[in-house]
Amino acid sequence: MVSSENCMYVLSDEEIKELDSLRINAIRICPLYDKALDNLRLIESENFYKELIRKAHNEGWAVFLEINIIGPSFSPLSDPKWINDIYDIASHWAEIAEKEDVEFYSPLNEPNFVFSDKELVNKWINESQDLRPLFSGNLVLKLADVGPEKIENISNYDYLAFDIIWSDSRYDELRNYLSVAITKGNSIKHKYNLKGFIFGELGAEKSRVDENVQAEIFRTILNETWGKIDGYCFLGWSDLEFSFKSNEKAKNIIRNWYSLK
Repeated sequence: MVSSENCMYVLSDEEIKELDSLRINAIRICPLYDKALDNLRLIESENFYKELIRKAHNEGWAVFLEINIIGPSFSPLSDPKWINDIYDIASHWAEIAEKEDVEFYSPLNEPNFVFSDKELVNKWINESQDLRPLFSGNLVLKLADVGPEKIENISNYDYLAFDIIWSDSRYDELRNYLSVAITKGNSIKHKYNLKGFIFGELGAEKSRVDENVQAEIFRTILNETWGKIDGYCFLGWSDLEFSFKSNEKAKNIIRNWYSLK
């Protein structure tokens, strides 16, 4: 799977051909909401995201749809009222996901980053599972890093996802981190009888690593985790901070790996 930070897909014939060359089978599409004061504003129109979903499906790709809250001055939310506000948005998109036959739906990107304390995080995780009657596809809980220390009952979710972002060439530390993530994620998967555990974002901070290091981060992750988790989503099909779109070495790691497996 490939993800663009700001849905910067063109999906022209040329881009589709390049994405196909990476052997991808899905793309992640994020309706982006800008938090300004007490409001959440959808940055693009609903039709913009619906068209991306339909174009992806036309190419035979699955879609991972996920609500994302951003903003230049965003800081973690501490007022419980945001639970209801975001739930209303997530309900709306769950209905769209159902109508558009979306395969994977996450009602909120990284709730342990969005909310300021563990009580709100666990409240969101608990209440968001009530979306199940609205969406019959795969419901995904996608968390920043390896999530909070303790993750409460998530039996109404289908998939668990951790976001793995690395920012240096300390590969031994990365291997240790991946080992912790695999152990924790698979333990939760088996405890709640989930369909799968994936890495929902794999990226490298371009302001802190060069293209060689970014490619080696991708190689290390695949070497250390292949067969131990159920899927990968490579972040950075854009020109923004986590971009790998212009990094031929990083793309070749993905392309060659999936050609051999």
